[in-house]
Amino acid sequence: MSMIYVYITTIVLVVLLALGYRHLASRPKKLEVRGTSSRNDFCIIDIRDYISSHRSPYPNAENIPLSYLNREMKERYACRKEILLITDDFRGARLAAKIIRKNQSQTIYYVQP
Repeated sequence: MSMIYVYITTIVLVVLLALGYRHLASRPKKLEVRGTSSRNDFCIIDIRDYISSHRSPYPNAENIPLSYLNREMKERYACRKEILLITDDFRGARLAAKIIRKNQSQTIYYVQP
């Protein structure tokens, strides 16, 4: 009886660890200033709304608001480089990273201008 309990406990722990890792893997990383990286190293996606993006544009960024991101990723957006998200908050970056990871597997960073 005790061996069954040990096996069930082990299986439950492995499943919980796998789910936790999957959740942590979808989080974007905050981009720190690196001397060797440039804007050419990234596909830059501005996920802010059109008004915010227009008022404070980010150079070389393609504006795809978060509400349109899922459709755009399915229809036409393809990028082989690392992805840099321009966002107003971490919540938006996390949602965008989750959407992007469904279609692509690049490293995702974010910045808040």
